[in-house]
Amino acid sequence: MAAVALLSSAALLTACAQEEELRPPRSVGEGAWYSSSKEERRGYCEAYRARDPQRPIHLPTYASAESEDEFADDFYEVLREKC
Repeated sequence: MAAVALLSSAALLTACAQEEELRPPRSVGEGAWYSSSKEERRGYCEAYRARDPQRPIHLPTYASAESEDEFADDFYEVLREKC
């Protein structure tokens, strides 16, 4: 019985994670986050957590009508939320 509950919980968590990525992005920063690979996301989070000026976060390229500074602010907000 406990194994069934554990499997159900795991399936529910997986479905929620997939649903999150299926939603349209709330911002261009979030769109850039979701269009990045898992390896790129890991690198963004490592650089964000390090806060090392010698190892800056390399922002992804993403089509946007925002200025470079606005996009950077938006992407950093996503990093604050996701990392």
